Amino acid sequence: MAKRDWFVLHVKPRTEKKVARFLHEYGYFCHLPLYIKIAKVQRRKVKREMPLFPGYVFTRLLPDERIRMLQTNLVVKTIFAKNPRKMIHQLRQIAHAAKGDTAMLTAKMCSVGDYVRVVSGPMRGTEGYIRRKGRQSSLCLNIEILGVAVEVAVSPFDVEKVAPPQ
Repeated sequence: MAKRDWFVLHVKPRTEKKVARFLHEYGYFCHLPLYIKIAKVQRRKVKREMPLFPGYVFTRLLPDERIRMLQTNLVVKTIFAKNPRKMIHQLRQIAHAAKGDTAMLTAKMCSVGDYVRVVSGPMRGTEGYIRRKGRQSSLCLNIEILGVAVEVAVSPFDVEKVAPPQ
């Protein structure tokens, strides 16, 4: 039996959940990181699950399954994951951070600053780059295949400096 490769599906705008449903219905593995967005609609607060990376869905597919997904007319292109272990590690860090009650938002890819590991709190064990905005410190968790990061508020007292991964 052939081995499924990791892909990032670049999908049409606002179709991430629909593509994830198709993948699930076809029996393919799918990962779509979501966050809760609270919006006001007619003087009411409404909670919505929004994709953390708009336009992208992570999956494992065989070559013929990839073609089948392209035929749905919802997928713009597929991006082959050259280093799937690194991508999975980065996605796990973001999933770990999402379990806490910290606010998350996507940010530009971190390239400067200290590489740190969180040593206490709900994000303990998570690694990333530190960024500062005034007095607020945040941790950038990179998703290199997409060229973006997730930014999470963190106390400078909860981190220790470590060597960045190779």
